[in-house]
Amino acid sequence: MKKTGKWLLSTAGKALVIILVIVTLPYARILLRALMPDTTGEIRVQSTILKQKLESSKRLEVTTIDEEGILNAETSVIIFGTVGSTTIRYRYTASVGIDLAEVLMTEDSDRIIFTLPEPQVLNDGIEAIEIKRNDFFSKAIDKSVETLLQEQRQKCREEYLLTEKYSDRTWEDIVNAFHDTICSWLDAYGERHYEFEFRK
Repeated sequence: MKKTGKWLLSTAGKALVIILVIVTLPYARILLRALMPDTTGEIRVQSTILKQKLESSKRLEVTTIDEEGILNAETSVIIFGTVGSTTIRYRYTASVGIDLAEVLMTEDSDRIIFTLPEPQVLNDGIEAIEIKRNDFFSKAIDKSVETLLQEQRQKCREEYLLTEKYSDRTWEDIVNAFHDTICSWLDAYGERHYEFEFRK
């Protein structure tokens, strides 16, 4: 008899707990919603702000290049063969970054996803630091110095993009620079309650 009474009390207790859980569940959901920020609305508003900023900013510099090199060239004439040579010590500088107009932005439930474009040389230039000539026809070689420099400028640009374009370091530089930029745009709007995701 005692065992039956205990079993009834135990069963009644479990049933009471279940009923309490069922009754309070809707209120618990309301409480959780109140405690958790509405990221959907925040994402929608701030993605609109970011879109406007991206459209107006156009380009973002990620890194700079400042390199020195030596260029050797010879001047040849059909009858005489090599009649002179030119050695140019040069400095190549460039600004590397991304075109912000090419950034793709997608809104998710808890994050904004950015697909970032490939890096490109935004601006670059080359200058001669020192020129050494050994020739018989200096005027002919003088005329080609600028041409030689511009050809080297193009080579430097292509070499950088081929070797660095897809490197992990370049990708990290792009992500870090882009992240810092968009965070500075949103500083005035308080704490952010959602995530950023970056894709290639």
